[in-house]
Amino acid sequence: MQAISLITSLKVNKDAVNTFGIISSNNIISISSDGSITIFDGFLKIKQKIENAHQGTIFDISIKDENNFATCSADKSIKTWNKTDANNFKLNNDIKDIHEDDIHKIIYLEDNSIISGSKDSKIKILKLINKEYKCHVVLDHIAPVYSMLYIKENKLLISSGILHSSWWDLNDGINSLITKIDAFCYGKNALQRIDKERIIIGGREKLQIVSIKGKKIIKEIENDFLVWAICIVEKKKLIICGGVSNNIAIFNSDNYDKILVTNCHSKNIRGISLISNEKIITGSEDKKTKIWRFINNKK
Repeated sequence: MQAISLITSLKVNKDAVNTFGIISSNNIISISSDGSITIFDGFLKIKQKIENAHQGTIFDISIKDENNFATCSADKSIKTWNKTDANNFKLNNDIKDIHEDDIHKIIYLEDNSIISGSKDSKIKILKLINKEYKCHVVLDHIAPVYSMLYIKENKLLISSGILHSSWWDLNDGINSLITKIDAFCYGKNALQRIDKERIIIGGREKLQIVSIKGKKIIKEIENDFLVWAICIVEKKKLIICGGVSNNIAIFNSDNYDKILVTNCHSKNIRGISLISNEKIITGSEDKKTKIWRFINNKK
């Protein structure tokens, strides 16, 4: 049976650890409700800490490449950061006046475009023009946007919030709504791709498996807590969930059986990310960051 074992734990934040950006197994970025950004190595040794990176909770981080990432916040701003010659990250762009409320989710694309989703119920596609970001497209999600997923090969954007998930065609500037489905999530990282065929959306006390091709729910999995974060370990065929609980739940992605429920933190879990096929990282409202290793429990 698959289990996890704690490798290391660190408490450096004044408030909740919300999620992570994984550049490599030795270059991990965490964001916090205290407005700070922390860059660690694979053993949680701090390489750089940016205090007051935002004037409010940082909700999400999106990695473009090893030298660039973006963050978004309750201060209604998006910021891009790039690596200097000294291997530290510095502020590159401070993008303001894009949304009218908290920005919960961003996707930083390879062409430097940024897709942002906000509590103001709008999705905006920002283009970098003459070193300045401008709003290029506005999509109306109708309800607050808490998470998004971009499927590159189809140029398909999926946005999710408290009422539904919307599917958008971003091909050739069409930017049109394809469909809506009755699957929704509250967590910025509770919408993830399992494989080429399926995505998973974590809502209240259930997980919904959705066919990408069919654009419909194909399976619902009972769960004991509201899900805020989902991590997919494709090689091990695992779905790992955390949220309004001290525990994480691990499911088999083939048959959806629950493999393990285990206590990981002393408060709700906000972030789970895959570092490698053998390690995950978790962040919590207990202000702690932890790294775990997969082990085989013969019992």
